[in-house]
Amino acid sequence: MRARDIRTIVAWTAVIGSAILILWLLMLPPVLGLADSGDFARVMGGAGIAPLDPNESYEDRYFGFSHQYYGYGGYMLGGYFSTHVLLVAIAGWIGRIVSLEHFDMRVLGCCYAALYLWAIVLLIRSSPKVDNRKATLAIAVVLAACLVFIFGDIGYIVYYQSFFGEPYALIATLLTVGAVLALLASDKPSGAMLAIFIGAALALATSKIQNAPLGFAFALLAWRMLKLRNDRTWRKQVWTGAIVLVVCSALMIVVAPDRLKHTNLYQSIFFGVLKNSQDVASDMRELGIPDKYAGLAGTNYFQKDTVIPQSDPVLHREVLERLSHTDIALYYARHPSRFIQKLEVAATNGVYIRPLYLGNYDQSAEKPRGAVSHAFSAWSQWKVKTMPHTLGIFLMFYAFYYLALAWIWLSTASRRLRLGVETMAIIGIAGAFAVFVAIIGDGEADMGKHLFMFNVCFDMMVISIVTGMAYGLAKLVTRRG
Repeated sequence: MRARDIRTIVAWTAVIGSAILILWLLMLPPVLGLADSGDFARVMGGAGIAPLDPNESYEDRYFGFSHQYYGYGGYMLGGYFSTHVLLVAIAGWIGRIVSLEHFDMRVLGCCYAALYLWAIVLLIRSSPKVDNRKATLAIAVVLAACLVFIFGDIGYIVYYQSFFGEPYALIATLLTVGAVLALLASDKPSGAMLAIFIGAALALATSKIQNAPLGFAFALLAWRMLKLRNDRTWRKQVWTGAIVLVVCSALMIVVAPDRLKHTNLYQSIFFGVLKNSQDVASDMRELGIPDKYAGLAGTNYFQKDTVIPQSDPVLHREVLERLSHTDIALYYARHPSRFIQKLEVAATNGVYIRPLYLGNYDQSAEKPRGAVSHAFSAWSQWKVKTMPHTLGIFLMFYAFYYLALAWIWLSTASRRLRLGVETMAIIGIAGAFAVFVAIIGDGEADMGKHLFMFNVCFDMMVISIVTGMAYGLAKLVTRRG
């Protein structure tokens, strides 16, 4: 039996195990999900889904309980652009086949689970191989165990049964990397797998405005794939994919609604720069903000009873329409110590995969409001309770990671291996970018949730290190054998 067959067997074993795990954790009663924090409406409206009970109280609808069942409604376009809405709409169409009376959230959960399992197959089947069959098997098993243990954690998969955009970005990231590795593992990369890579990268870039710049990085990676094949068809396919990524990523940024930009900018200013400032007046003068808004320092956009309403048109005209996130970035560039303070806050919050203030149970489970499941959560709980999460620790981790990637890149002449290294380098950059965007784009508002992509990228970096060490050990054992 060939080594590739062994990796395929491991991949499908991991798929079966993961499917059983997801079924057990999410699908069987009590059905788990994530409660709405107020973000669901903008996705539901565009996907033709509505609350099952329009008269439901605030306490029942938000934060405390997840919902297994939703109703169907009209399609309301505009206001929020993301390809995530398309996936939810597709789940809604499937849900109508299952039941015309209500939408079962497990349909969406199954859609995410199927894509996740597909990503697992791509990743494990493309795992490194060596001349020794048993060593190749060991590497594939290590990778499979890491993928199931880490990305099968309840902290990640509970997102599947919610309308948050986080699981969409997670699956897109896994599929993007899996498709790249599949291309690099093939003697003759196929246009179909290239299309999967472009589609997954596009999904990641268009999952939310904050991720749009990642499309440019993956377009550059696509350009680097030009020499994987020498035929004209391949070059045309690569250039087309790269152009699609660049154009769509740029459009994602351009079409962002002003309302959303103003919300984030308010957070960046008043719940970011001015929050815990030692000299609010000085910071306001530097940004050109009138003194009368000093009472808003430390408040967020959704806070009630502020001295000046966040929707005040004068506030928008004098502050939110005059300043931009570029001004916030320049402020931190002039005050690096303030930026480091925010990075320290991010480091503290950067280990929370899921928001623990959102309940996981439907009311039918008769659990207390806000109850959270900790089944199969060893990885997420270890990160929160045991793993050191200081800025210094994360910086050392990143330094080690990139030094290792640089050493591998410089020590090989293989174009394919270098492209693999560059792919994982982009993942690390994406994680760091998520932190910068959270600080500059939204201040300290809901930072734990906004650092979800940092968690995804950090965990992928951990998996790549563990798998790389297994590969190195296997090569060493094979040589000595």
